Amino acid sequence: MIVASRRCLCIGVAIVTRLLVASIPVYAQETSSFTTVLTSVRASDEEMSQFAHPQSYAFDGGPLGQLQGNAALDGYFFAQTGAGDSSTVGNHTTGAKVNAWEIEVVRPTTFTNFWGFGVQAAEYQDINLGLNAPKNVNGDRFQTGPIRTAYLGISPAPGFKISGGQLPSLEGYESVFPWNNPSMLRTAVNPGQNSNSKGVELDYTSGPYTGALMFSDGYDTDVFNYFTWLGSVKFDANNELSIYGGTHFGSTGPDAFAYGEGGMPSGGKFGVGGQQQLAVVNSTMIGAWYTWRYGNLQIIPELQYQFTPALTKYAADTSGGFSDDIPGYTSAFVAALFGIYKIPNTNFSISGWVNYGTSNGSGDQDVWFAAPNQKLVGLAIAPAWKYKQIFARLNVGYAHLLNLGTPVSGYGNSGTQRDTLIGTMEFGLVF
Repeated sequence: MIVASRRCLCIGVAIVTRLLVASIPVYAQETSSFTTVLTSVRASDEEMSQFAHPQSYAFDGGPLGQLQGNAALDGYFFAQTGAGDSSTVGNHTTGAKVNAWEIEVVRPTTFTNFWGFGVQAAEYQDINLGLNAPKNVNGDRFQTGPIRTAYLGISPAPGFKISGGQLPSLEGYESVFPWNNPSMLRTAVNPGQNSNSKGVELDYTSGPYTGALMFSDGYDTDVFNYFTWLGSVKFDANNELSIYGGTHFGSTGPDAFAYGEGGMPSGGKFGVGGQQQLAVVNSTMIGAWYTWRYGNLQIIPELQYQFTPALTKYAADTSGGFSDDIPGYTSAFVAALFGIYKIPNTNFSISGWVNYGTSNGSGDQDVWFAAPNQKLVGLAIAPAWKYKQIFARLNVGYAHLLNLGTPVSGYGNSGTQRDTLIGTMEFGLVF
């Protein structure tokens, strides 16, 4: 489910060049996505809050006009406790993974240009701390393969844009790309968020106010019934509030693709689409984050609440051996607090976060974290070094399950341990 994420809302569209990459195993649902060179409703805080955001370069696109491009690559070594055959974090105590890569080309959509386009090829496999195992990227996870963003946009009036195609998510502060986040270890805010969707988006900017509204298939389902929105107000240079949300009209059944765990060929009608994801893809979400800056310090609190009412129309169905019944109201609440400090006159920074998450629900589909009715706390710290286009970052994270869930989904060989600790040595290139 995966998201997501940091998120740009401009709007343009689609063409790109090629890329050569090894395709590796798959994992989990994704969250929110973020297309790097578009004009975001959060553009005012992006440059300061992102750790190693790729810097776009301009080049002559011939008949396409002036274009912008960027690319990035990220990988890491890891060591963790709590691994085991029945563990939520997998059965490997140590290893090395390719975390993410992306290549993007856009023609910015502005009133002066009138029209624009953008395309992004990318793969990513994030670690949501304590909620999934480290895994390599995989291009066959989504219906569009490695093409995560591809859209066309027009700007018929100043500050107003209309876009259509495969669009980035509007939900949440964190990105699917680790180089945009305070730490490559993400919070429990992310697992229930949407990622890129096929749809139409309207964006409007006026002074300190910006907003976006999208109608799409939400969660890669091909069922077009999902509205998302994001609004932001900048009070002054050091204070900004962003509020986001999403909701469905009608219901999305288990035959939808819905981020099939085995990659695109195994999704939806092949028996994987509803596999413990039905509550999430039929949910309503409301969330917000606030950005406060003081010199080189940033503090960013975020809150998110997500819920799904009872949905019994699919009670007679099963997906991957799990009942598709949602017998009653189910929900999740997460609070996170991020901190980012750039050490003056050096190439070093230190960032971190703490989070608390709680969920309720007893059905097979009521999985907001790693199991129904699960509760957790976690924290991460990430000292980092960046020089021009290269960076290195040490990420250390700890998660504790206050409630193992029903059925139990914890750590260790038995799956009943409550604690896990992970350290990653991350290296990246952004250009």
